[in-house]
Amino acid sequence: MAANMIGVKKRIIAVNMGFMNVAMFNPRIVKKSGSYQTEEGCLSLIGVRPCTRYQEIELEYQDMNWKKQRQKYTGWIAQIIQHEIDHCNGIVIYFTRILHNHEIKSIFPCYIR
Repeated sequence: MAANMIGVKKRIIAVNMGFMNVAMFNPRIVKKSGSYQTEEGCLSLIGVRPCTRYQEIELEYQDMNWKKQRQKYTGWIAQIIQHEIDHCNGIVIYFTRILHNHEIKSIFPCYIR
């Protein structure tokens, strides 16, 4: 969950790691690798949308004690973190096709900013 999606104008995300919830303040992706296409749903939208994510990310953030952390995440947790950071950046997933010079171009990822 991203704080700004519930009306709190702060860069805070909460991620369920399976065994615990982790609050991350001012999260920032500093490294990413393994680009792939996937589909995601969002509580803010009906249905799913295609998007680009990364299999592995390295993240900097502050913990509950304001201590700077740097962690690597992979797989599903990495995808969730990317989705929530997008929300902090004002991005909501969507897919569109744009007619440009009489060609249809698919945009991946297509974001609303």
